[in-house]
Amino acid sequence: MATNGAAEGVKPDFRAEFKEKPMKAIKRMISQGQLAEDPDIVSNFLLHTPDLDDAAVGDYLSDGDPFCAKVLESYVRNFSFIGLGFDDGLRKFLSAFRLPGEAQKIERIMNIFAAQYYQHNPNCFRSADTAFKLAYSVIMLNTDAHNPNIKPKKKMTKEQFIRNNRGLDDDHDLPRDFLEAIYDRITAGEIVMEPYRNDASDRSILAYTNPYKDGWLKKQSRGVISWTERWFVLKNDCLFYLRKPPVWGADCELCGHIPLHEKLQAKPDGSGPTFVLEMRDGSMVRDMKIDKRSKIMKQVQHEKLKLVAPSAAEMAEWVKTVNFHIETLIGNRELGSLRSLDVGSAGARDRREEEHGGARVAEGEREREREREREQRE
Repeated sequence: MATNGAAEGVKPDFRAEFKEKPMKAIKRMISQGQLAEDPDIVSNFLLHTPDLDDAAVGDYLSDGDPFCAKVLESYVRNFSFIGLGFDDGLRKFLSAFRLPGEAQKIERIMNIFAAQYYQHNPNCFRSADTAFKLAYSVIMLNTDAHNPNIKPKKKMTKEQFIRNNRGLDDDHDLPRDFLEAIYDRITAGEIVMEPYRNDASDRSILAYTNPYKDGWLKKQSRGVISWTERWFVLKNDCLFYLRKPPVWGADCELCGHIPLHEKLQAKPDGSGPTFVLEMRDGSMVRDMKIDKRSKIMKQVQHEKLKLVAPSAAEMAEWVKTVNFHIETLIGNRELGSLRSLDVGSAGARDRREEEHGGARVAEGEREREREREREQRE
């Protein structure tokens, strides 16, 4: 029977097909009713399904198809860049998949990253456009600095990097020490596009630090009158639940997560410590569970998902916090949409990136080429 959400299970041949033809593989799962044609569901599937090829994930997210663009927008919302340094935020995002090599695909991904980073750190730059151009420049520096085919004497110098980024912030210079620090960190440590899933990030304590709220809750099983106690963590637009609290030096065992949704709400259920999660429009609540045997994420749907806190006071705090962050999510998405329109694509904005940041990067490249020619003549 077809489902309205994520796959009930990934067939053995899916990963091989996804690696070769990611677009075709996802479309086949949707057509067969194994995956909902919903950007949020597909982005969660790509982020949390184990052992998907990371290069294929990057290719799918950066495809020019309108649905893929919506999946990419949903995908980046899973990342919080609040308080992170610019290159640290870029490292975090690019640990989730392998960045494609095509300039147009890199541009799409950097455009979405820039909008999200600026939304989370609005005081860093004058506009999201600055974040986009700097991200592109940092990727070029990363490639140049760590490409073994480029001889050391021909690699981009610190002065060249700073010169390439002059006037980047809406015709204002970024602080020199800021650019120097980025250059030093990138040249000292490559941005390595390592797999998000394969580096066990969902089992790392870092995935659950600084949550909005966490604690023990009892969760009702679907269709069965039984309760299972889990450690719940509210963070990054999701309500995660683990087998036990995370501790340093040990893997965290993620059991599943409940994506926050604009139409989701938490409300008390009676006078005790029980509360429910339900959709305001009467649709089903999505519960993304990890199957114990296959370790594949499945979707379970609930009309109402019941949870029990240790006390009525704790229940009230959970209800208040969950609803507050759903309201925040709605506000951020509306703001993000406006800023995405403001950032726009390079073509839609009369190629502003080429006229400003792109032109400066190109000029930097021409300067480097002239220096190489002078060195060869000498």
